[in-house]
Amino acid sequence: MKQRLLIWWGQLAQREQRLLLICIPVLALGMFYWLIWQPLHQAQQQNSQALQLAQQQLAALQQAKPILLQAGKELQRTGGSLAQIVSNSARTFNIRVSRMQPQGEQLQLVLEDIAYEQLLPWLHQLHYQNGVRLVQVDLAATDKSGMVRVRRMVIE
Repeated sequence: MKQRLLIWWGQLAQREQRLLLICIPVLALGMFYWLIWQPLHQAQQQNSQALQLAQQQLAALQQAKPILLQAGKELQRTGGSLAQIVSNSARTFNIRVSRMQPQGEQLQLVLEDIAYEQLLPWLHQLHYQNGVRLVQVDLAATDKSGMVRVRRMVIE
């Protein structure tokens, strides 16, 4: 291979040899720039911009953290014990609770089949007006359209 290259080089005119001696390094330098340097430089700039954006978001969240924590603490339960609140609001919304089981500071409920559109306003009222927090809910679809079965709901 080396012999072929030397023979080919010897057959070129001196002018062509000088042209190749200039063009090959320029071409190699161009390929290095466009195939290696420029993509790496662009990736570095994009990463630094993403880092700046993430740092700004972190600063904004850290600034908002005390406000959010305070808002969470302000949610106080009103209307008596948890069981009383659930009983009264369920009666108001015409919701039948088939089982209510206290578990420490939480209350586990099982509801009879209920319209989904009836369940959401009840949960909204429990949370925003009575300060009750939904911890877990296990819903299942029923055969009737728009009806759900609340197999287990844990509130506190």
